[in-house]
Parts: sequence; structure tokens; C-alpha cells
Amino acid sequence: MAERTRKPRRRVRGEGSIYETASGRWRGAIFVTDPNTGLRDRRVVSAPTFELARDRLNDLKRDIADGVSAKGSAKTLNAYVTETWLPNIRLRVRPSTARSHQQHLDAYIVPALGALKLRAITSTAVERLTSSITAKGRSGSTARAVRTTLGEILHDAMRDRLLTTNAASLARPPRVERHEVRVLTADQTMTLKDGTAEDAMGPLFAVAATTGLRQGELLGLSWSDVELDGTQPTLTVRRSLARAEGRNKYMLAEPKTAKSRRTIELGSTAARALHRQKARQAADKLAFGPDLWQDVDSLVFTDEVGRPLRPWAVTKTFAAALKRLGLPHVRFHDLRHGAASLMLSQGVPLKLVSEQLGHSSIAITSDVYAHLDRESKRAAADALERAIGDGAGDRP
Repeated sequence: MAERTRKPRRRVRGEGSIYETASGRWRGAIFVTDPNTGLRDRRVVSAPTFELARDRLNDLKRDIADGVSAKGSAKTLNAYVTETWLPNIRLRVRPSTARSHQQHLDAYIVPALGALKLRAITSTAVERLTSSITAKGRSGSTARAVRTTLGEILHDAMRDRLLTTNAASLARPPRVERHEVRVLTADQTMTLKDGTAEDAMGPLFAVAATTGLRQGELLGLSWSDVELDGTQPTLTVRRSLARAEGRNKYMLAEPKTAKSRRTIELGSTAARALHRQKARQAADKLAFGPDLWQDVDSLVFTDEVGRPLRPWAVTKTFAAALKRLGLPHVRFHDLRHGAASLMLSQGVPLKLVSEQLGHSSIAITSDVYAHLDRESKRAAADALERAIGDGAGDRP
């Protein structure tokens, strides 16, 4: 009896085919139907061996099943960023944030990964990138910020159906060394407040030290945001002075986060400082006259002709004041940390401190000021022990 020949297996629709070309390379091909138009499109992969062509064809089929665009599979990171991501992100974020993303791209991301196709970026490649940043002497915070920028790019690529996974979010984050926050003590803060009371920027320093506002929030305050005439003086953060495109350009922008929009009750020190600032500004306006006065936004803190104070000028003047008064060198931003430290040391609950600072979550406040919060809790426990304890001595 003649042996029956086995009939070749018929390929299932959508399975694709693999064949060898005249040049000796292998190709995998598959037809795909666009669900929106009904049109069929032939997709092809190429490889030097049958096994590699098969693997690439399987990858292509997975992308098709996951809805990944064919064009996306071939698009490089640099092309996606230049053509799509940067133009869109500039419409959605503050100018200072967009500039920070651009700096990360120019200095780190594009030189290392820009030529790679989006789907070729792996978590290992991202970890190599962050390691190279710290190896060059940059801080772990810089490396983590670069990883965050890349993560946002790849997240948007996923949303655009160009990727199925975010390699940056899967990569291990770089280690960030925690540096102890340096702040002025309560006595040193009093010295600063009293020693600069009659200085042009003295009211700014006093309000910063007693409210914990960010520098941009202080410089973006308008008089319409300040209420000094009621029984309880307040200020409301609605805007922030931020860098704009162009050299030494600034603009009023939305606050950093939704929680940054807040109303703060003012103590007598801040209220008196704002009264002094209002009187000084009125005198300047009268001296220069309406033709030279340039304040179009009714800002609280301005130079002598009504222009917004430049952050670099504030930093320079603040450093000079510390040196003149014999105080330790701290950053202007450390006045914010100092306000938080003083509140916690006086037993103000962490949640209220977080709200005062305008943090997006209490977790951020806890992370930054954890050691101070622990000290406050210990002081509270000691106070309770002194009040009702048995006097047995040291705490266990």
C-alpha cells in the first residue's frame, strides 16, 4: 500500500510568512487590515537568519495585537521628541518646566538615546544613562530628574500607541544622597529680620521667613492678593514669577501645583513688613512719576521703578545681607525650610505645615522634614511625661 503524502499545513490568515530573498537574507511578511478604513497593508521585517526573522515577525505581530503603530516602531526617540512631544509639552506646562525638559534632552537624553528607535529603548539603557550622569559628577537628583523627563516622554509615546511599555518607569531609580537642610535658627532669623528692616528687600526677607512661600510665589504676588485691613491679614497665592523663553525674560504663570494655590494667614511680622513695603513702593512711584513707573501687574515686590524683581538680584542681595550681619551662608530658598522647621519645632502638625508650604501631598513634607517631625514628636512625648509621668527617669 502506497504511503500517503502529508499535505502541507495551510497558513492561518494573519499568521504571516517567512521566506529567503535572492540576496540570502530572510524576510517575514504579514497583511494587516486597518479597522478604521478596511484597507489592507503589508508589513515586512528583515533579518540575516530565519530564526531572527521569525522573532522579529513575532514581535511585529505582538505590536499589531497591542495596537502599536507601525510608524511608531520605526520612529527614533529624537524624531518623536522633536516632531511631537516638545511642541505639545510646551502647551501644557509652565515655561520653566519646559525649559528644564529641554535642558535634560540636550545635555543627556538625546546624546545617549536619541538615535535609538522608541521600542529599542530598554530599562537597562535607561539605567546606563543615569549611571553615566552620576559618573560625570552630577548629583543623583539630576539623574533622577532626567529619568523623570524620559519617563514622561515614553508615557506619552505609549498614549500615542507607539509603545507598549515604559522603559524609564521599569528602570531602577538612581540613588539620591540626602543632604541635611541648613536653616537659620530662630535667633538668627530675628537678626536677619531686624537687620534688614530698612533695606529695600527687607520686607521680602521678612515675609519669606515667616510664611515659607517659594521665591517665585513671593515675586508673583499682587496687591490684590493681599488683605491687610481686616482683623486677620492674609495673602493668597494665585500666580508665580517664572522664567520665559529668551534671555533674562520672566512672566507670571500658574503656581507650581494645584495645592500651591492657597490662602495663608499672616502674623504681625509679615503684616508689618507688607505695610512698610506698600509705603516704600508708594514713595518710589511718586518720586519717579507715572511716566517712569513700570509696574503693570500691581506687584508687591518690585525694584525702584516698579519692575519685577529678578531672582538673581534677590539671591545676590540676600547673600550680601547675611555676610554683613555675620550670619551663616544659606540659600534664599532655605528661608522656606527655616519657616517649616520653626513651625514643626513649635508643635504645628505636619499636615498644617504641608498646607502652608503648598506641597502637593503630605508625603513630600514628611520626606523633607522627617527628622524634624520626629524631634517634635519626641518633644511632645517628653512634655507629656513631665506632666503626668512617674518621674522614673530616662525614657525607655
